[in-house]
Amino acid sequence: MKIDPLEEAKKVDEYVIKLRRYFHRYPESSTKEFKTTQKIREELDLLSIPYEEVSDNATIGLIKGSCPGPVVSLRADIDALEIRENTGLSFKSETEGLMHACGHDLHMASLLGAARILKEHEGELKGTVRLIFQPAEEIGRGAAVVLANNRLADTDVFFGLHNTPDLDVGDISLSPGCVSAGANSLKINLKGKSGHAAHPDKTIDAIAAGVAIVENLQHFVSRELDPTVPAVISVCKFNAGTRENIIAEQAEISGTVRVADDDTRDRVREAVYRIVNHTAAAHRVEVNVHCEYETPIVYNDEALYPIALEAAKNLTGAKIVPEPLSMGTEDFGDYSAVAPSFYARVGVGKGSPLHSNTYNPNEASLKYLTALYISFTTTYQGLI
Repeated sequence: MKIDPLEEAKKVDEYVIKLRRYFHRYPESSTKEFKTTQKIREELDLLSIPYEEVSDNATIGLIKGSCPGPVVSLRADIDALEIRENTGLSFKSETEGLMHACGHDLHMASLLGAARILKEHEGELKGTVRLIFQPAEEIGRGAAVVLANNRLADTDVFFGLHNTPDLDVGDISLSPGCVSAGANSLKINLKGKSGHAAHPDKTIDAIAAGVAIVENLQHFVSRELDPTVPAVISVCKFNAGTRENIIAEQAEISGTVRVADDDTRDRVREAVYRIVNHTAAAHRVEVNVHCEYETPIVYNDEALYPIALEAAKNLTGAKIVPEPLSMGTEDFGDYSAVAPSFYARVGVGKGSPLHSNTYNPNEASLKYLTALYISFTTTYQGLI
């Protein structure tokens, strides 16, 4: 089979844009992607692509070539975020407080577009293509649902992609090795003793203890870790107090830890427990701290890099750039435990960042997402 992936993607561009706008208009939050999944399955039915209903919100489509060959599993995430949209788009979210601010609407639509093309060439495929429409990526739980019961154990390679507003339309970002950080949770509950603000000596101040804990955690990254080792400890929520003249009895602190290797994950985890417990003791507050594994580190298999690079080069006019390490997290790394995997980023035009209420990727980028799914598949199967 000799096809031009980008030209094939252009043929279904109108179809993909229409789907993207539908998904954008009707976003659903993690674990609740029921209508989204229903739409995906309706499209697969229209394309005569059989699929497995993994759960009420997870689907694996199947395109089986006429010739024996490897199993390539392509993944798209499908959940939205709890954000009130402020784009002014004619197809803006109709679900109050939810928005596809991470561009998963693009991922779903482009994978369905790629499925349509690959289905048309089904008789020429050398192997099998699995189409993974995965829920709950934003909370790091969806990949595990898809992988349960060894249902993808026969996969030879996994491929995923993500849109990025850090690159222009037509730019494709690829690198071997670690490309996305892993995360640990960060939850701290403090209990002191309340009392009148005029007499702090008769209280145990949970806020004062919490402030000290937050500050001391930041010192670990700057003073105990090698400056060349990527790591982040971010406190994002601090809830305490009932009114302005009462010393707070309790405080709740939460955030996230991000690391780029497992040794650092272990070091940061140990430090969080050490620092929090010792600081709490110094302030005489009771403490409960939780800092445990949440999401995997995403590593691009070194042996797959030449294949991904060739696949990107097959997209006429595409500009290929190195993929920087992102401290954002992704449960795509879970697939690496089953088979080698590769994760790419595709430019959607520079603008508002991911997870913002004004995120508005350029739809001209959709054909590149669609084409890259196609090109990786056909390149890996030796068809280009």
